[in-house]
Amino acid sequence: MKTILALREAECAWVRDAFPCVHPLLLPICNKPFIEFLIDFAILVGSPAVRILGDGELDAVERYCENGSRWGIDISYANMQTGDSVETMLGKNRRFCDKERVMMVSGFSFVRYDKRRDYKSLAGSMPEGEWVAGPGGSITLFGAPEKPEAQAADAPLSLMALDGMASYYRASMEALETGADRYVLPGYGGEPGCAIGRNVVMSKSVEIRKPVSIGNNVQLLGDAIIGPSAIIGSNVIIDRESTVESSIVFDNTYIGEQLEVIGRIASGNRLSDPVSGVAVTMEDPHLLSGIRKSEALGALPRKIVHALGALILIVLLAVPFLVVSTLLRLGGGWRSATGDYLSGKSGETISLGKVEPDAANALDTIASTLSLDRYPWLFRVLTAELALIGSTPLPAETQHPNAPANALAYRPGVFSYAEAEQWPATGGDAAIVERYHLVHSGPISDIGLVVKAFVNRPHEKTTP
Repeated sequence: MKTILALREAECAWVRDAFPCVHPLLLPICNKPFIEFLIDFAILVGSPAVRILGDGELDAVERYCENGSRWGIDISYANMQTGDSVETMLGKNRRFCDKERVMMVSGFSFVRYDKRRDYKSLAGSMPEGEWVAGPGGSITLFGAPEKPEAQAADAPLSLMALDGMASYYRASMEALETGADRYVLPGYGGEPGCAIGRNVVMSKSVEIRKPVSIGNNVQLLGDAIIGPSAIIGSNVIIDRESTVESSIVFDNTYIGEQLEVIGRIASGNRLSDPVSGVAVTMEDPHLLSGIRKSEALGALPRKIVHALGALILIVLLAVPFLVVSTLLRLGGGWRSATGDYLSGKSGETISLGKVEPDAANALDTIASTLSLDRYPWLFRVLTAELALIGSTPLPAETQHPNAPANALAYRPGVFSYAEAEQWPATGGDAAIVERYHLVHSGPISDIGLVVKAFVNRPHEKTTP
């Protein structure tokens, strides 16, 4: 049996209006893209191949799902016309169908299924025709049954139309409450009702009230209350003394200090009431804002200020660097090695020299006090390969949760925000400081943090 997933833009137009940066098929339900629930159901009925049809663009979906290898099935894509009938869609995709039995899922509806049940036997034995239907879509079987009718098959199946923000909110909360019993949901957790992703850093005073679902690369700061019934996306910061209850927080969102988000959907700087559909746009970025990606962090004013700061340091430290580094090299106390580090642009690397002066002599004390081991990196600020202050550069040879492809914000710098605040230059706790400043800091405040990092670095034992 093969599966066809057919979606018309008119059926999900509200998603484009409410969440313009999210493709409807990638709309997250309990931190899992909607399309993955459909793929999981196709796998449950025994489909080795899935064809996704749409009368709009599918580029974002294709980039996410690719060829389906991560699920062990084949996924392909095709366009359809808005007015195409079921028969027309089957005719246009007859080579895909290849005379096999076909299940067509049409419409924008959440499929309520139970992963513990045997849908494969049931789907293979049911007669041709409509399996289940609802206001928002249907599931229909085409072709002769593959096996005799299953006896007393008990596999509940229904559809919930996703026709607006209210139904989307209900589907998300229902998936959260039923949890991993019925669906395959992302995250790790040793206890029911608590699914937590990778690289989640939370203060000891954070209170978690189940059920909750928390994505990847999330910071929960002091005295925050999460739950019950809270869905926190990836690349999110919940600031101090804030509460998120019965709410959905989308990816790349910052919740400011001492805020109560109850029964709402937060996406970037937009806060929506799922019942009334009323949305409020927050003008104050310290209350609610979208977390900028690394490309946004490289705005022209920041580059100019960082370059000027680097140029000043290059001039001031030129003579000390030439004298001290030369003397240390002559004495064998200036050990350097070149390594590849992750660039601020996903998929790219930069080569940086890492210096480890010998800590046993006075010259090294001078080198450490003046941060001369970072002097060569200052020239990379002039070429915009590094920021003057930003994230700790991450080695390229290993996958890291703070990498540009994964992290909410990453911009490698000569100095790091963690060094400025005297946090360890590595480790999960440092990520809180770095990402907090990547959200809050501006070009001018960065200069003050550079001074703090310059003063604090001599107290460290090693360079990053």
